[in-house]
Amino acid sequence: MSENQVEYSTLADQVRENIKKRIINQELKPGSRLIVSHLAAGMGTSLTPIREALRLLVKDGLVEIIPHKGAQVVMPSQEQFKDLFEVRTVLESLAIKLAIPNLSPADYEKLEQTLQAGDESIESEDPKAWLDADEKLHSYIIQKSENNVLAELLDNIRNRINIFRILTAQLPSRAKRAQNEHRSVVTAMKKQKNEEAEALVAKHIKNTYEVGINA
Repeated sequence: MSENQVEYSTLADQVRENIKKRIINQELKPGSRLIVSHLAAGMGTSLTPIREALRLLVKDGLVEIIPHKGAQVVMPSQEQFKDLFEVRTVLESLAIKLAIPNLSPADYEKLEQTLQAGDESIESEDPKAWLDADEKLHSYIIQKSENNVLAELLDNIRNRINIFRILTAQLPSRAKRAQNEHRSVVTAMKKQKNEEAEALVAKHIKNTYEVGINA
């Protein structure tokens, strides 16, 4: 990789985070057009890192490219969300089942630290920090399932519902309730109550879906 490529890659990551933050803060709402030249002018950069950042945001599930129109913040239909959440429920319940035998006391300590970070983000009213803590908790459990195919499938699904998670993160009451649900799931896992933990994570995902659809 050349020096210029490294420079563009680093700048593209910065642009990506800038646009992602604006989507999270709802400065850029679902369906908003993302015009490369306007973004470049606003950020004082060339077109290349903007295009690369948009490509990365497509992988993140936050941006889509519409033929003959260009890039825009994703706006999936309710039917698409319904399908994604149904599959997510089944797969994350399986991840819980597979992860429980693999979790050590040190792993539970890491989960507790992540829960604490979630508490702090709610207290400071920081939606981005809440989303980060939420992502870390779910991802850690999925990782401990030690099933690469399952992890890849869930990574794809979670990217495609990122915009949905962002919308629900703006609701303080939902963040607090979700945090309580997280704690209940981890507690059941710690007690080796597999079926209870699976049922709780399924309920958690269902609640997130219902709140988001009605937001």
